Amino acid sequence: MKIAICIKHVPVSEDVEIDSVTHSVRRIDATCDMNPCDLNAMEMAAQLKKATASVRARSAVRPLPSTMGPDGAATSLKKCLALGADEAYLLSDRSFAGRDTLGTARVLADFVKRKSYDIVFTGAESSDGATGQVGAMLAELLGMPDVADAVSVEPDGAGALLIGKKVQQGTLKIKARGPVLLAVPFGCNEPKLPTLRAQMKANHKEIHVLTGKDCDPSVLENLEVKSVVTDVYPAPEANKQAKEITGTPKEIAVKIQKLLEGSEQDV
Repeated sequence: MKIAICIKHVPVSEDVEIDSVTHSVRRIDATCDMNPCDLNAMEMAAQLKKATASVRARSAVRPLPSTMGPDGAATSLKKCLALGADEAYLLSDRSFAGRDTLGTARVLADFVKRKSYDIVFTGAESSDGATGQVGAMLAELLGMPDVADAVSVEPDGAGALLIGKKVQQGTLKIKARGPVLLAVPFGCNEPKLPTLRAQMKANHKEIHVLTGKDCDPSVLENLEVKSVVTDVYPAPEANKQAKEITGTPKEIAVKIQKLLEGSEQDV
């Protein structure tokens, strides 16, 4: 079983500035780290690898190409290696820079197709862009089903996977066979910290660097930016109030009905 984890190297939340001209996140001077959701995805992949050790699971990890420089992205890759990944791939090329979510998904899809992965993990969204689009786009380009908000995964013992999907009422259990993509939300598990020995060992492992020359030419021809951020503004403050409804069961029912009908002043 071959597992890919698509990660992103992002500015830490306390160190984010917005460019006043391009309205995009300034990354040149920012302190960056591995995207929080991707840490949860890495932990889930590591747990699955351990659970399927009998079939010699392998995982290949590499960051999202549109946001990385070789030095900074390597930090997150080394962390993944220390957490149990077997190989690390860095997709880095000038032609990848500044691409939108669709362009990013196209490059990732080209890489995953060449490696023929059985399972692809992504974080549900990045902490900088927070679009939540790349996972679904990647699955569509790969022609594989995807499970959004996947909070757990385990082998069923018969070649399929039992996937837990977060829904409003709780957790929905889905049975699926690979290839499949899982988009993992933040906080669904507790990522382990790498040991000092594991981190030192990871620091000496090779990171495979792939450039535009390694992509299918048709991918490079379709990296035109389709969406542009035109403005950034603060979210409006929530104007929510809580009210206590008292009375007999019948009186409470009448008051709730008035609320639903919009007659809030009568409650």
